[in-house]
Amino acid sequence: MKISRNKIIKFAVMLVFLCCMLFANFYAVRMMLRYGVDTYFYDKLLVAYTVGGRQGLKLELDKILVTDKLPRESMLAKDFTAREKTLADPEAFLKDKVQKSKNMIFSIRYLRSIAIVIMIILFGWQLITNSSAKSRLKNPPKP
Repeated sequence: MKISRNKIIKFAVMLVFLCCMLFANFYAVRMMLRYGVDTYFYDKLLVAYTVGGRQGLKLELDKILVTDKLPRESMLAKDFTAREKTLADPEAFLKDKVQKSKNMIFSIRYLRSIAIVIMIILFGWQLITNSSAKSRLKNPPKP
């Protein structure tokens, strides 16, 4: 059984559409949420360090560990507590983490926007090709 070229093209377009849809609606949203929590956490610690120094940072970390709102935030707090003792300059570390998380969010948002544009283009292309195929079937060329 031979597979036609049109079926291969339709399958490839459908596969690209499916990948873009899964990325834009599931993966990108989850990744933005993850990096958003990271940004929120490290920014909160940076503000605490700026205002109260190491003592303010310790106070904020203790507060985060007690309230335990988000599981990811709790995990980050435990990780940072273990790492905090070895940091020479916590402010530089926190600024770097905040900047990296923000850059990742912007990158993922940009990629998500590209995926949505690709889906719109593919959807429009399918509409145009389907409508032109239907009009050819309704009005066959006269010899």
